[in-house]
Amino acid sequence: MLQFTSTLPAAATLFAFWILLSGKLDAAHLSAGAAAALLIGVAAGRLWALPPTIGAAARHPLSGLRWARVMLYVPWLVWEIVASGLQVAYVVLHPRMPIAPGLVRIRVNLPHTLANLTLANSITLTPGTVTLDVEGDEFLVHALTPTSASAIKLGELQRVVAALFSPADARPLQGGRP
Repeated sequence: MLQFTSTLPAAATLFAFWILLSGKLDAAHLSAGAAAALLIGVAAGRLWALPPTIGAAARHPLSGLRWARVMLYVPWLVWEIVASGLQVAYVVLHPRMPIAPGLVRIRVNLPHTLANLTLANSITLTPGTVTLDVEGDEFLVHALTPTSASAIKLGELQRVVAALFSPADARPLQGGRP
């Protein structure tokens, strides 16, 4: 059974975002936006309903998420994307093109399916790495260079994502970084 308590607010938010980005208010655009927002809201509703909830005794799975940490995570991730993009550009434009693609397997200990999804997408958004497979707590990542492979193995991104989903009484963020 679908839970409309999480589907409708998500769909409404997505629809508002659609209107903001499209800038078109004719019936065709509004209908397409409403249909897409509702479809995505329903699909995402299943993910939000997966156990366990993020917050202890939370009515909505996302209510226990540390939103202040999310606000620090987004700029941090953008910085990592830009820095990795510059590194990949350097490698690709280098006369010897020093790439050495490889596969890296990592095990993570994240508390929630949404945390795994956040990590997988963050890895893929970072140039030079792509999450190929996730099975339980094991990730298979393709890395373009040994530097990007070692960054995945070091686990800084995993630690930052884990901080997003850790309880409120956990150690606070250090140095402005999640």
